[in-house]
Amino acid sequence: MKVTSDDPVLTAYVLDELAEKERALVARAISANKELLREEAALSSLSGLLTATLGGKVLSLGEDRIAEIHRAGQRPDSGILVLEHRKRSRRQSFLAVAGVAAVVALGFLVLSRFEVGGKPSLAGGEVAGASRGDEVVVAAGDSPDLPGRYSPEVAGAVGIPLQTGRADPSMVEKALETSGRLPARDRFLVADWIQLGGPVAEPLATFNGLSVWSELGPCSWNPSAVLLMIRLESRDGRPLEVTASLELNPERVKEVRLAGGGGKKGAPPVTAVIREAKTFLYELDLAQDEGQLGTLNLLFGPGLSKVVPLAGETRTRDEVSTAFATAGILGDFARWGASEERDRETLVRLARGAKTLLAEVSDETARYALDMILLCEESLERR
Repeated sequence: MKVTSDDPVLTAYVLDELAEKERALVARAISANKELLREEAALSSLSGLLTATLGGKVLSLGEDRIAEIHRAGQRPDSGILVLEHRKRSRRQSFLAVAGVAAVVALGFLVLSRFEVGGKPSLAGGEVAGASRGDEVVVAAGDSPDLPGRYSPEVAGAVGIPLQTGRADPSMVEKALETSGRLPARDRFLVADWIQLGGPVAEPLATFNGLSVWSELGPCSWNPSAVLLMIRLESRDGRPLEVTASLELNPERVKEVRLAGGGGKKGAPPVTAVIREAKTFLYELDLAQDEGQLGTLNLLFGPGLSKVVPLAGETRTRDEVSTAFATAGILGDFARWGASEERDRETLVRLARGAKTLLAEVSDETARYALDMILLCEESLERR
């Protein structure tokens, strides 16, 4: 099957609108063509951003709209759209681009409205832990629905919260443009911001259509700890129902904490459907530098499971992958946004790191999220 980068069948593939046979043909064409692979990744990234914007609803053209597009002879040209977006200045809102992309590539326009909390100043904000209406402002960017700190020796295998959502970085730009102030601290959930990182190179393992990455490196916000990155992604975008748990070696790891987690310790495994990538960062307090780190346990159904050994060697700051560095700096930025101080020194450090990563990151969603760090630093500079 011949597929070009501007073929509407790519959009239908990303939105899971194709029949099984046609989908397999498109997947084969994508795997054999780097340009198609990049195009599919860009459309998937955009679809993920719009899905998050719509509150987690699955995007679909719908049968009527698909028929209408074919009748009108419309062909989405997202390659031109992405190219034009790269030519735009950083100050222009990515939501505008996402809106155009939705019309051209996805067949509908998304007009989103986001709340911004109170009237916090750029360096200040609402007090973490306080109530606002019926909501409770969560302290330090933690989510009460995610596991907190635990000891591997006591907890054993701990479920990975595959239901984690994605942050909406556009809330930062919108708040700064409308009021000159940042959103409330409880909008900066660390685990959600980590999800915005870009793609990784070769996976550690692939099983039943699920690709797994694992990487160990330094933690920028806690020099005494190391970060374990775990990333899970459906290889071809096909929804996969999976249960995942993390089991660390207590002889090497003393304590563990999911970055952004603040809920009950030792949360049980949860079965969830994975389509887009899921990334998790764990802060590890190591008992020793060498030895087996642990395993990632995957369950796809009765009798179908996989145990993946985790990378045990700690990489230096210069050796970590771009994906690891991006997830780390976005998580660090969310911690800064959720903190009471929102200190200038930390933001300047984050902006310096974000600027460096922008030269390496190609994923549009990750680039936009990094851009928000620079926008915050520039806004603070003007005050």
